[in-house]
Amino acid sequence: MLIVTDTQLLNKLTEDSSRTWKELAKEFNISDTAVRKRVKKLRDEGIIKRFTIEIDQSKLGYEFTSFIGFDIQAELYIDILEEVKNWEEVRSIFQTSIDHDFLMECWFKNNEGLTDFIGRLEKLNGVTMVCPATVIRRLK
Repeated sequence: MLIVTDTQLLNKLTEDSSRTWKELAKEFNISDTAVRKRVKKLRDEGIIKRFTIEIDQSKLGYEFTSFIGFDIQAELYIDILEEVKNWEEVRSIFQTSIDHDFLMECWFKNNEGLTDFIGRLEKLNGVTMVCPATVIRRLK
């Protein structure tokens, strides 16, 4: 019998979290009960937080993905983040330790949408820098 590591199981679930316990069990040559118990353990330990999906945003009409680095005056972090996290275009926001305080992943239907978004962001009191980078092609 193949010994399945948590990492192997997590990799398979990351590729496609809709796979059934039975499908995973067959691939690893173990019982579906063993898979179910392992996943439950990973969830109980907080390693697996949630199951989610990957979306092909172009099929929804979003032609541009942009990562936007931006800086905020420290005393306004909470107010600005509370506002922008609700903007329709924003998919994710990360606090970073590199060039910018924060990095957002955003989807746009066209270049005009990106331009308008940057304008709205720059107008927020306390935003000190905005640096967008548009994704040309996703490699992984």
